[in-house]
Amino acid sequence: MMKRAPRLSLVLLWLTSLHTLVFAQTNTSETPFSSIKGLPGIIHYNRESFNADPQFWTVTEDKAGITYFGNNDGVLIYDGEEWHQITLPNSSSVRSLTTDSLGNVYAGGFNEFGLVKKDETGQYYYESSLDSLRLYGLDVGNLWQATIIGNKLIYRSFNELVVVENNKATRLPSPSAFIYAYVYNNQYLVQDQHSGIQRLNLETMTFEQEFSNAQFRYEEIISMLPTSQPDELLATSKTGTLFRVNMKKKTVKILRELFEEKEINQIISTTQVSQNLYYLGTLSSGIIAVNQDGATVQGGHNFDELQDNSVLNLYKNQHGNVWALLNNGLDLITHSSPVTTIFKDASIYDVLIQGNDIYLATNQGVFYTSTLNTSNQSFTKVKGLEGQAWTLQVLKGDILVGMDKGLFQVNKLESKRIGNTGGIWKVIPIKSNPDLFIVSYYSGMQLLAKENGEWKILRHIQGFDESTRDILETDTPGTFWVCHGYRGVFRLMIDKEFTRVTSLEHFTTQNGFKSPYNINVFEWQGEEVFTSNDGVFSYNAKNNLFEPFQPLNALLDSTVNTRTLLEYEGKTWFVQDDEIGYFETNAKNPKLEKGIFLQFKGTLNKGMECIIPLNNNQVLIGSKTGLYLVDLTYSNNRKAASTIITSVNYTSKEDQGWLPISNSASLTLPNGTSSLRFNFASPGIEGETDIQYAYKLVNADKEWSDWQLTPFKEYSHLRPGRYEFEVKSRSLLGTEGQTASIVFQILPLWYQTIWAVIGYILAAILVIVFLIRMVKKRIALENIKALETEQKAKKLLELELEQFKLKAEKEKISQDKQLLEEDVLYKSKELANYTMLLVKKKEIFSEIQEDIKDVRRMVRNEMSRRKLQKMFTKLNQHAIDEEYLQVFETNFEKVHHQFFDVLKKRFPELSQRELRLCAFIKMNLSNKEISPLLNISVRGVETARYRIRKKLNMEHDLNLNQFLENIGSEHTSEVSQS
Repeated sequence: MMKRAPRLSLVLLWLTSLHTLVFAQTNTSETPFSSIKGLPGIIHYNRESFNADPQFWTVTEDKAGITYFGNNDGVLIYDGEEWHQITLPNSSSVRSLTTDSLGNVYAGGFNEFGLVKKDETGQYYYESSLDSLRLYGLDVGNLWQATIIGNKLIYRSFNELVVVENNKATRLPSPSAFIYAYVYNNQYLVQDQHSGIQRLNLETMTFEQEFSNAQFRYEEIISMLPTSQPDELLATSKTGTLFRVNMKKKTVKILRELFEEKEINQIISTTQVSQNLYYLGTLSSGIIAVNQDGATVQGGHNFDELQDNSVLNLYKNQHGNVWALLNNGLDLITHSSPVTTIFKDASIYDVLIQGNDIYLATNQGVFYTSTLNTSNQSFTKVKGLEGQAWTLQVLKGDILVGMDKGLFQVNKLESKRIGNTGGIWKVIPIKSNPDLFIVSYYSGMQLLAKENGEWKILRHIQGFDESTRDILETDTPGTFWVCHGYRGVFRLMIDKEFTRVTSLEHFTTQNGFKSPYNINVFEWQGEEVFTSNDGVFSYNAKNNLFEPFQPLNALLDSTVNTRTLLEYEGKTWFVQDDEIGYFETNAKNPKLEKGIFLQFKGTLNKGMECIIPLNNNQVLIGSKTGLYLVDLTYSNNRKAASTIITSVNYTSKEDQGWLPISNSASLTLPNGTSSLRFNFASPGIEGETDIQYAYKLVNADKEWSDWQLTPFKEYSHLRPGRYEFEVKSRSLLGTEGQTASIVFQILPLWYQTIWAVIGYILAAILVIVFLIRMVKKRIALENIKALETEQKAKKLLELELEQFKLKAEKEKISQDKQLLEEDVLYKSKELANYTMLLVKKKEIFSEIQEDIKDVRRMVRNEMSRRKLQKMFTKLNQHAIDEEYLQVFETNFEKVHHQFFDVLKKRFPELSQRELRLCAFIKMNLSNKEISPLLNISVRGVETARYRIRKKLNMEHDLNLNQFLENIGSEHTSEVSQS
C-alpha cells in the first residue's frame, strides 16, 4: 500500500498530573462570537505519498469520491487510502480529465484519449478510444481540456476540438489556436488566439462569435466563473486582469489589475470556492483569494503553508475542499472541515474573551490579541507572564492569571504580580463575602482581597496544606469540598475570619468511593456531583455517604473516568475517557454527541481540559497542540459516506492473485488458501481527518474489531466454509461510512465435502453399532469375570477375617502375657520384700535371744531369771518356724510357677530343705542371709550348696545361681509356647 498522506500535526506536551477542568469566563453580551473565524487546514501530499512525478496538470473525481490526477507519469488515482498509477499507451503526460454523469472517467494526453476503468478485481487500467473512433494516427498534440456537456465529450487542443458522441468523433479545427475553453449555462465557449471568444453550437457544430479579443485587451482569458448575478461572469486573464462580463449585454468591464506593472507573475488557474470567494492560482506567488468584485480577501487563509508557489490547477471537490495542483506536489485545502485553527504551537489551558480581546493561558505563558473579530489574528506573548499559566479569571473588573510562578494581574500586554506565593491554580469568590476571595495553590489556600484598588494577599489559611486546585464552595457558609487527584476528597470548614480550617473530614474508600484516585467535584443542575473512575456520585449528608448519581450515570459510561462537567445554555459538556462530548441537558432522551470531537482524543490536557462554548453553534477547544474553533452545525450538514472494498488479494499453495469484487455473487477460493487480504477505503470522507475502520468476518469473528487507522485486514489459514467480510468507516469528525461487505467461500477438499461428511456419518453409525455389540459382549465377559472376582474376594475376605480373629487372639494373648509379666514383677517385688523381712526378723530374734541369754547369766535373782526365761520362751514361740517358710514357698510358687515341681521332677532326690535353699539361691540371697532362715550357720549353708551341686550333677565351673535361673526361664517359655 502507498504511504498515507501526512496529516496536520504539532509537537505534543504531555502533562498527566492534572485532574480538574478550567474553563474561561466569556462575556457573551460584548463579544460577537459568530465572527470568530479559524484557518482552514492544508494537507500535503508529496512524492513520498504518491511515488510519482510531482508535477500535476489536471484533476477530476467520480461519483464515489475517488480522485483522479493527471501528471507527467500518467493518471494517479487516490481513494483516500491508496495511490494507484496507470500510464497511457504512448507514456505521455495526462493533461485533461473529466467525469460524466455515469461516473466514467475520461483522460487526454498527447495524441491520445480514452477511459480510465477498473476491472472486476478492482485494478485500474486505461482503455484507448482512438481505435473505436477510427482516429488512427491522430495528430492534435496535447489535449489540454476535456469537458462534458450533455452527451457530448469535448477535448480541446491548440489545433482543434474533438467532439465525441455516440461512439462518433467530430473534429473542429481552430482558426489559429484554441487557448482556453469555458462552460456557461451548458454552453461551450472557447477562446481562439485571433478570433476571440466563440460559442460552439452543439447542434450544428459551428462557431458563433461572443466576444472579440479587443474587448479583453487581447489578453488570454484563463477562466470565466459565475457570480451572484445570473448573466454576469468573473473573467480572469493570465496577466492578472479581472473583468466583469455580462453575457446578456455582451459587455466587458475591467475590475482591477492584480499585479503591479513591474511584477513578473501570471494567473494560471482558478476556482470558485463559495458564492463570493474565488481562488486564483499564480505562477510564482501561490494562491490569491478575491471576491466577485475583484477585491482581494485578506486573512482567513494560510496559503503560506503551500508546498510550492506555482499552482498549475485548482479544483473544488464535492466536499467543498480545494485541491491545489502544484508544480511540485499536491495540497488539499480543507474548507469543509468544522475544525479551524485559532492558535497553535502551545498547549492551551484556559481562554478568556473580553470584547474583542482574547487571552490564552498556555504552557509557554500568556498570549494576547485584540484582533479577535478580524480574519488575521496575531497573538503576542505578554511580557512578564512567561512560563506555565493555568487559569484566567475576571474578578472585580480585573483579569487575574494563576501561574506556576505566582498570581498576576494582566491588562492587554501589561502585567503586575500579586503577592509572593508561587504555584497558583486559581481564585474563587466566597459566597458569603463578595469582597473576599480564596486563592488555591499548590500547598493550601490564601485569602485575597482588593483594597483601595490594589489586590493583596491577606494571609495563609492555616490547617490545610494539600493542593487545592479542585475546590468548590458548598451552600453552607465556610464549607468547601477539595478533591485531590491521589488522596481522595476533603470537606473543610473555615472559621468566619478565614484564618484557619476548624474542621476537616477526609473521604477515601470508606464512604462509598471504590478508589480515592481521579475524583473531581462540579456543580450540575444545582447539585454537587463528584466524578470518578467508577461513575458520578453525590453526597448524602444524612448517611455521610457518597452515592451513585443516577441522572448522569444513566447517560455516561460509569466504567470509564469522567473528568469534566460543564453546563452552558442548555448543553452539558463532558470529557470521558479522554473524549469530548455534550448532550442537551433538558432533553427527554438525551443523545451523546462525541463524533465531531474524536480528533482531539489524546491531545487534551488531562484534568485541565479547556472547553469554551461560545454559543449554541460554536465552541473553542484548547489542547496540547493549540486552540481550535469547532462548528457544531457540521453534524447536521454532513453527508453520508460510503465504505468500499477496493481489492481482495489471496495466496494459496498453487498461486496468488486478485479476486473479483465488482459483482454481488459469492466468491470461491481454492482449498489451501493460506492468506486473504482485504483492502478498503472511504473516499467519501476524504480530506476531513484520518479515517478509522472497523471490520468483522462473519462465521469467524464474534464482534466488530476496534476502530483503527489501518486500511486493510489480512486473514491466514481460514477453515473451509462460507464467510462474509464486513467493513465500516468513520472519520474523527464523526462522519460514518456505510458498511461494505463481500461474500466468499473457501472450498473444502474431497474429504471435507458434504458427501464425505455423509459417508463419515454412515461409517460412524456402523462403527457405533459394531462398538455397541462389542461393548455388550465385553460387558457379558466382564460380568463373568466380576462374578469370579467376587467369589475370590469373598474367600479372601473370609481368610482375612480368620486372620483378623487370629491376630485379635494373638493380641489378647500378648496383652495377657504383658499383664502376667507385670503381675510376676509385682509379686517378685513382694516376695523379695517378704524374704528380706524374714531375714531381718530372724536376725533380730537371734540378737534378742542372745541378749536375753547374756542378761540371764548376769542376773542373780531367781525371780528375774524366771522372768527372762519366760521371755526367751515367748521368743521361741514367735520365731520363724515351718509355718513362715510354707508361706514363703507358696508365694514363691506364685512368682516362679512350678519351680519346685520342675526341680522335684528332674531331681527327685532333693529334700524339702534343699528345695528351699534352691529358692533362696534363685532369689540371689547371700549365704549369710540364708543361714538364719534355715537355722544353720553360714558354713552349713556352703555345705548344703555343695551337696545340692552334686545332686544336680553340675560341673565345677557352672554357676548354681544361673542354673537355677535357667530352670525357671525354660519353664516359662514352655508355658508361653503352649
